[in-house]
Amino acid sequence: MKAIKHGCSLFEFMGYSYSIHQIQRQIERVAETNFTVIVQGETGTGKELVAQMIHEQSHRAHKPFIAVDCGALPDSIVESELFGYVKGAFTGADGRRAGLFEMAKGGTLFLDEIGNVSMSVQMKLLRSLQERSIQPLGSETSVETDVRIIVAANAILEDEVSAGRFRADLFHRLNEFKIYLLPLRERKDDILFLAERFRRETNEELGKDVHGFSASAQAYMMSYAWLGNVRELRNAVRRAVLLSNDIIELKHVQQILNQIMSPIDSGPSLSVSKLDSGYGLHEVVHEATAHLEKMLIEHVLEETRGNKSQAAKRLQIGYKTLYRKLQEYSIRT
Repeated sequence: MKAIKHGCSLFEFMGYSYSIHQIQRQIERVAETNFTVIVQGETGTGKELVAQMIHEQSHRAHKPFIAVDCGALPDSIVESELFGYVKGAFTGADGRRAGLFEMAKGGTLFLDEIGNVSMSVQMKLLRSLQERSIQPLGSETSVETDVRIIVAANAILEDEVSAGRFRADLFHRLNEFKIYLLPLRERKDDILFLAERFRRETNEELGKDVHGFSASAQAYMMSYAWLGNVRELRNAVRRAVLLSNDIIELKHVQQILNQIMSPIDSGPSLSVSKLDSGYGLHEVVHEATAHLEKMLIEHVLEETRGNKSQAAKRLQIGYKTLYRKLQEYSIRT
């Protein structure tokens, strides 16, 4: 991710659509407060970028911004990573180690995929937020903290609370302010802006001079669903720049995306038939997205011969997120 400097706006990174204007206004409003913020949105929509923007536009900008993907941390080390530990707290703890709360002192701690932490860690997070202090593992004394908390979730946390997977008291403590990021398919005005940004950045990285996109490539990108959102668009443009010598043609983009979509050729016809049967757009998109996720997970697991750790890395999601989706879609491995 490109480095963010103090005073930058979201427009430089995400586009100029009405949705981004709204989010920028929300960032400006909440940044100067100490409110805890929930950033909600699908994978790849730019939740960490929004968290960084809040930090950089706040009075904490000169202090650390620490980000941690809770979905990528095994349960056995989440607590020690967040709160630190003292000598003798467990086998191998041969000295005092500061946790992320202490490392972010005076700044911002961004907890991505907050819904993946265990109930026991949720309870300790709640206590730390309420008391503004932490207790390192193995210690009998508390350490005062001065840190702003921003969390992000792909799942709707209210639904996680209803399902009993997330503590209601922690949710209400976190939910002082919420920012929701629309998926890229619902803010198409930003697609070509982002594609141009990624083209320029990749040109610089590779030392190339790919000039732009043909009209047919632009039209194809505008019509594509981008279920992987900004992350999928970035990866597609990077590969297209690599393949192109002058201008990015339809074949450079279409070939790449067709390879990605090949396992799910039945998806579009399934969606149209649902619409014809009287289902609403929200229901059809939700079912099509679930269908796509299931097929892609099965495809990647087949490629990795059932190795869940490799599959999670290939899909760019946390191991616990993958495990939850395996259960949700009844995928056997």
